Formats: sequence, C-alpha cells, structure tokens
Amino acid sequence: MSDYETIICEVKDSVCHITLNRPDKYNAINREMARELLDAFRKVRDIPEVGVVVLAGEGKAFCTGGDLSIFPSLAEHRNSLDWLAHDGYDIGKAIELCEKVVIAKVTGHCLAGGLELALMCDLIYAKESAKFGTTEINMGILPGWGGTVRIARALPIYRAREIIYSGRKDYRATDMYEMGFLTRVFKDDEFEEKFAEVVANIGGKKPIALRIGKEVMARSLECGSMDAALALERNSIQWLIYSPDIQQVMDMYRKKPEDLVTAQKQANVDTDVKK
Repeated sequence: MSDYETIICEVKDSVCHITLNRPDKYNAINREMARELLDAFRKVRDIPEVGVVVLAGEGKAFCTGGDLSIFPSLAEHRNSLDWLAHDGYDIGKAIELCEKVVIAKVTGHCLAGGLELALMCDLIYAKESAKFGTTEINMGILPGWGGTVRIARALPIYRAREIIYSGRKDYRATDMYEMGFLTRVFKDDEFEEKFAEVVANIGGKKPIALRIGKEVMARSLECGSMDAALALERNSIQWLIYSPDIQQVMDMYRKKPEDLVTAQKQANVDTDVKK
C-alpha cells in the first residue's frame, strides 16, 4: 500500500489495518484524509488474500468528524455540495464496494462524521468507555455523509431519531449497544484481546466467501421480494461451490467411502499436530 500522510495502511496476513492518524486533531477528517481513505479502500479491494479491513483511530478518538479547516470552503455552495456528493458519497461507496468485511474499532470519541464512518462499516466494536453522537443539528444542519439515512436503516426508527434530533455527544457505548447501533461492547481492560479474537476468527475465513456473503446480504435488501432474494442467495452459493479453491474441498466428498475415512483420519492427525 502507498505511503499516506493522514492515515496508516498496512496488511498483516489476511487483514488490512487502516488507521486514522491525526491524533492531535482527534482524527478529524480534512480533505487530505478524505482522499487517502478513498484511495486506500479502493486499493485494498484488489488484494485477493485480504478478507477483513479494520478501520480504527490513533490516539484518544476514533474520529470526531470534519476538521474545522474545511468549514470556510463549505460556505461556497458548490464546494459544500462536492464535499457531500463527492468526498462523502465516494468514501461510503468505496467501503461498500471494497468487497471486504470492514470492521470499525471504536475507542474514545466517535462523533458526527466519525459516527458516519462507523455506519459505513459492516461491523462496529467499541470500548465500554467510548462516546458517540451526531452534533450537526446543533449548527442547524444534519449529517451529510449518509448518517441521517444509514442510522435510520441500522436502528429502530424512534431511537435513530433521538440520536439525530438531540445533538448529544455523550452517548455511552452501552447506550448505543442497547439501541442496536453496535455489534459488541467490550470492557476497556478486555477490549484489545476480545477484538483481536473477533478479527482472527473472521480473518481466518476464505476471503471469497466473506466477499460474497457481504454482497448477498447487502443486495438482498434491494430485491423486490423474498423469492428474488432467495434466488440471489442460491445462485451465489452455487458460484462459490464451483470456485477452484472450494472444489478442492469438494473433491474430498467425491472419494470412495474407504478413501474418505482415511482422508478424515489424516485431517484429524494434522489438526492434532498443529495444536
């Protein structure tokens, strides 16, 4: 991956770690960070051995939203529209279309545009001490990187409305979990260990299966009927079964019964040796 100024991007085994790296600004998003996030998510899409992307923040915050340096330019109508329709929209689509399971690792503050970044991800895990909120309404505007619409699809509507309308920035992780926003909350002293276990588990799955699983779950919501969604699922599974690496597994089941027993015994022996 390329060198970046505002993010850190590195691949370890089957996991790509993208870390927002402006800790002195609580990882607020400036134009350079927006460009680098877009570039990183587009590039990781084409790394076949990667199945999982972890999005995190360096220092005391996950992300606190847009950097103050961009606000003067947003006073001009066209610049404001581009920030929403180009930067924000493109990053959301890049995360959606990167074909990896994107996991938000939330520590510290996750506010405004930072909460919108988390909503773009497939899974959100948070430290118990993390704080959440959307503060845009306090300025008379609304979240514009998809937060207003994504949160309404992620949570029961009455709870989503409270978060948007209240402008609070002090929702606790446990509050957000009870509302349905988070995948899991781990105690602070257990967070790193528990999160690493989650990433290792998901990262150990075949990237192609994770990719198709992500696509089926996303696209099935756009189908006009349950039958159409089920057809999408069936066809995707058939495609997976006949992919070359899965066919190697299926070859085992094509063996004669006595050969299958021998193969299973050998597999058990190999497992015991690894342990």
